[in-house]
Amino acid sequence: MAEQIIKLFSKDLQENLFPKNEFYKQSKVDGNIGAKFGSVEVPQAGAVPGVVVNPSSFPLTPSQRVDDVKTYNVDLYATDAIHIEDVNEIVTNYSKRMDILKDHTRELNTRIADEIAYSWAPTLAANKSFTTGTADGSALAPGATGTRKALTREDLSDLAIKFDIDDVPEGARNMLVDARLYAQLLKIDSFINFDYTNRKPVVDGQVGEIFGMKVFKRSKAVYHDVSGVKKAVGAATAVDDNLAIIAWADNMVRRAEGAVKVYADIDNPLYLGSIFNASVRAGGTASRTDEKGIYSLIQGV
Repeated sequence: MAEQIIKLFSKDLQENLFPKNEFYKQSKVDGNIGAKFGSVEVPQAGAVPGVVVNPSSFPLTPSQRVDDVKTYNVDLYATDAIHIEDVNEIVTNYSKRMDILKDHTRELNTRIADEIAYSWAPTLAANKSFTTGTADGSALAPGATGTRKALTREDLSDLAIKFDIDDVPEGARNMLVDARLYAQLLKIDSFINFDYTNRKPVVDGQVGEIFGMKVFKRSKAVYHDVSGVKKAVGAATAVDDNLAIIAWADNMVRRAEGAVKVYADIDNPLYLGSIFNASVRAGGTASRTDEKGIYSLIQGV
């Protein structure tokens, strides 16, 4: 009689992998978004007053400041429904239902982070710059080919100076680095010097600091086409696409984010099990119409 083979079910589930999404918490929050919110209006201050030196004509001419408003969308994100048969929960040695619900939440958070990074990336040419280092085989964007100019210390210092030129307050400046560009950042002494290696970051997700900018690393940031235009989340890849570093100040970007709602149809007789999915409303934008305080450093060709 053949020996019976027994199958052992491990209690340790090999979980799905997700990017680090903490970076987008470095922003202004426009309240807790409920199910009925579809957009947010951000008031914009009008022109500042002029200055007259040694006025000699009276009365002075008064004028009114005309304020404006900027509106951004709060979109509804929903996961695909997942069906769990009762028999699956019986034979597994881990909580499949709990892990699936965790995946729904993490996937929503990842998509929101992707979309907010895209919404923050500037559109104005004046807020974009390009790497200037030696051209090498660093076409790192998905599907890209050829060479790109490497990231240099001067590129990063010029990025930091943009904040100063626009009078953006210090102490709340950040940058998001694609993991593939992070390897080039590690070759810059200003990033790996004594001050950095002996200072513990105090913000979740922060991996260092350079020129007054907190550095956040993520497996993906925002991709740009050959002309420097940012590409929407999920857009088709191209051989001439480029990676980019996004830099921003906390008070120059905004986000609106609701709580994740989980939907459950428990013990549905038509499915011999249960069905789950989840949704959340979220959105983001630059705080100002002139996009001051947000910049892109894009791979140069």
